[in-house]
Amino acid sequence: MKKEVLQDIFLLRMCIGYLGETDQYSWWSSSFFSPISSAFLSPVFSKTGFATQYHGVREAATIVHDEHIGIGKGVFHLFRLPETHEIEMHHLLDNPDVIILVQNVIKSMNAAEQFVSEFGQDNVEQTVGPHRLGDNYNILIPKTWKIVAGQYASAFKNNKNTYPYFTTS
Repeated sequence: MKKEVLQDIFLLRMCIGYLGETDQYSWWSSSFFSPISSAFLSPVFSKTGFATQYHGVREAATIVHDEHIGIGKGVFHLFRLPETHEIEMHHLLDNPDVIILVQNVIKSMNAAEQFVSEFGQDNVEQTVGPHRLGDNYNILIPKTWKIVAGQYASAFKNNKNTYPYFTTS
């Protein structure tokens, strides 16, 4: 996957993961990016604190998305991509520039909402619940992620949960 697309998906994943946590919109019952969590994690995971937060919020969001969409061979969403892309995402955790970028966009609820809104496509179809966006080839198309971001932005704004996903054709 192209580096820019991968980084955009990573930033979107982190923003949606953060916004879905208990202290924000409470789509999943986790608080990995709360100040209390950071204080708890830093003595135990002093060198890998951010990676721990990333994996925690990703897992919490994955569980909720899977509960609504279902799990099956060839079913993918923002928090469960094909394995090759997940490996590429994991490698971004080794890039300090990406980490700083993510920390800046999830420093507050307003900053995360602003990123999702600005990144997202305007006037997207308002979806509630699971919504198929096409086949897994769409994962590689940058415009797809602008639609995904727009759907999440609209869902947060209207207090509705949405779970965009892809399937193999």
